[in-house]
Amino acid sequence: MKKVASPISTGGAGSDYENRVGAYYLAALLLQAVPRGQEAGVTREVRFQRLYEGEPLDDLIIVSELQVGEAKLALQIKRDLTFGEKDETFDEVIQACWETFKSSEFHIGIDRFGIGIGLYSKNIDEYYQSVLTWARTSTDSNDFLKRINQQNLANKTQRSFIQLIRGKLDTYLGSNVTDDELWDFLRSMVILHFDFQRDGSRDYSYTVEMVNHLLNTDKKTEAPQLFTELVDVAAQANRTAGSFNADILRDKLQAKFALLSPINCRSDLEKIGEESDFALRDIRVDIGGLTLSRTALIVDALEKLSEASLIEIVGSSGVGKSAVLKTLVEYQRGEGQVLVISGERITGTGWSSYASTLQLKQPLNKLLVALSGSSRPTIFIDGIDRIVDIGKRAVVNDLLRTLAEVPLSEDGSRHWTVVFSAREEDLQDVYLWLNWQALGKPIRLQVPELTVEELQSIVEHSPRLKPLLSLSQLSPILKNPLMLRLLEDPRMLPNPEDLPPVATEIEVSNVWWERVIIGQNLIVGEAREQILINLGEQAVKSPRTRLRIKNADSEAVISLKLDRIIIKDPDRRLFRFGHDLLEDWVMLRVLNEYREELPAYLKELGEPFGLLRSVQLVGVALLENHATAESWINLIEQVEQASELSPRWRQALLTAPLVSPRSSELLDKAESPLIADNARRLIELMVAIRTLEVMPNFSLMSLFTEEELRSSDRLMPLLMSDPIPRWSVWQPFMGWLLKHLNDLPTTVRPEVVKLMEIWQVKSPTDSIYRKEIGEIAIAWLNEAEGEVGNAEI
Repeated sequence: MKKVASPISTGGAGSDYENRVGAYYLAALLLQAVPRGQEAGVTREVRFQRLYEGEPLDDLIIVSELQVGEAKLALQIKRDLTFGEKDETFDEVIQACWETFKSSEFHIGIDRFGIGIGLYSKNIDEYYQSVLTWARTSTDSNDFLKRINQQNLANKTQRSFIQLIRGKLDTYLGSNVTDDELWDFLRSMVILHFDFQRDGSRDYSYTVEMVNHLLNTDKKTEAPQLFTELVDVAAQANRTAGSFNADILRDKLQAKFALLSPINCRSDLEKIGEESDFALRDIRVDIGGLTLSRTALIVDALEKLSEASLIEIVGSSGVGKSAVLKTLVEYQRGEGQVLVISGERITGTGWSSYASTLQLKQPLNKLLVALSGSSRPTIFIDGIDRIVDIGKRAVVNDLLRTLAEVPLSEDGSRHWTVVFSAREEDLQDVYLWLNWQALGKPIRLQVPELTVEELQSIVEHSPRLKPLLSLSQLSPILKNPLMLRLLEDPRMLPNPEDLPPVATEIEVSNVWWERVIIGQNLIVGEAREQILINLGEQAVKSPRTRLRIKNADSEAVISLKLDRIIIKDPDRRLFRFGHDLLEDWVMLRVLNEYREELPAYLKELGEPFGLLRSVQLVGVALLENHATAESWINLIEQVEQASELSPRWRQALLTAPLVSPRSSELLDKAESPLIADNARRLIELMVAIRTLEVMPNFSLMSLFTEEELRSSDRLMPLLMSDPIPRWSVWQPFMGWLLKHLNDLPTTVRPEVVKLMEIWQVKSPTDSIYRKEIGEIAIAWLNEAEGEVGNAEI
């Protein structure tokens, strides 16, 4: 225990940095905002230098108000701190943390303690913070330590940090701390970065902007002076061990500043927290009980949070985009409350309507102030591509427009970040309606398939999957987290030695339907199948919406819920599918029943955009399940003859071979109809690849005027004029095309040249096929020159 000294000596009268951190929390007190370091509750009291009261972490005590009582955050403020075994200052701080933790006044799971630090540290930001996040999101000490000790999930830096803390705690206790004590300590700890090293720094600019909301319109220019006054108040409080609630602080400031009345957002923040929890609850981050940390990917994501105001998490279906988003939410909650919106839960026709549904009372701009306490306040939107209703899209755009009204900091950066997840193939459509220009150029976080190391960790956890690793044809399936999670179900593979065909998504969906949906109990299986078909018939009319179950077998409904195939709304008898991929599979079965009259059925449904992938899967199934491409081409011809249909349905069917792991085989099967009629359909396929299987090139934004940047109707076509290929689609097709090029009609060459040019310009210099394409181009050029020479002769 530290020796009690006078407040003047403990207050560090010369510590301007410490005073600025104190001023930040005083601003949060005036604004009734969520304090940095707590994920809920509004700031109610700020206390300075409380060592004389027996508080080991004496620099700052922040009390926040919760619905169920109060929560305390105890902080030691250090401009710089070395996390090392022999560093005396670090030892003193961690001992004070331990004494705070062991106090009878400390409530585990509610209160927090930790360090406010000034100088940025890469290890702290990327690795130590992840340890604290894992502790907060683990079910118990066994779960936490299992994750930490699992090879390929945690790294040496993370384990070294835990060893450092455990060694310190052992010393303070005089014996070995238990695993439970270590876990409880780490999940209660925070390390907060405050950037107050200079005027104009990030947190200085943000705090000035926050206190700006306390002033009348004609007094906004006084915000810097108000912050300076709060620094002076904090300095005095550090010298005198002062404490403030909002009323006392307002009285102290009223002689110099006319402050607006505070807005109490506590109730609204609680409702936002509940909605965010609902959105996150159904996102799985484990496979068979093993939580995949994907540390390198998360480190990359955290770096991007500081680089841009708009971040897109993209990848193929089932690759784990939502899981990455959820992990980022858990990291951000270490500093403060976040807003999470689910594309499947969003309602209304704009923010006001959505807020009314959530029973929010305060305007959006005031809620954003209350939520802006962390160093990088963030809004997360999971599955933005699943928002298909115009009114629901308006909710998101209202939010982006309001964020855009928050002034930039002195260095031109924005205080807020928006992170959204979407399927890669749906990005073009998203950017046609999303008001992304409000926040500027987005940065992409590409979620890859599982690595070999991650697969090895999963197999060690679930040995029954081990026989699958030796089968090379299963590689595309095993690297997809959702597919692997389905295969981990014992019903899918009751005997791994008796392996069904599961090399493609279509094959997995068929086995899933046969063994999981129907299963061994044919009576219950029939009821489960009928429920899903009924839900599918509703879903095809309006994909990604809530669905109703009527007059269904209760046992079958319960079993589908237990299997997480369907999920019930917490407060209504409405259901949605447990994953959008499962919804695609069910809609595929419904569409397949109407295959012979698909054009008329699509017209009857109103051609909802959300059916696009399921229609494409119909085409994939026809190619994979039949010896020839006859059924596939017949369906394409049906759609072509229905001139009233949107061309997107023909394009979806035409590109079907490209989305299968067996794409080369399927293209071989489809070669005859593709090259018929002077290769008309092959040319159409290449046009579709060049125009649809691409993404906007945001690097072009610097070439456009402010007026062009504000016009989404004009800007997106410009960004798509020099697009970025979706390599997962382009690479297998280019491999097939180059292999067959000499056997194809010369009518394809103009379109082939366009594809080859894009490939050569956009792919890295050492990419596959660049050499072959160069050789083909030279050969064609020589051929053309020879023809010209012969013509002249």
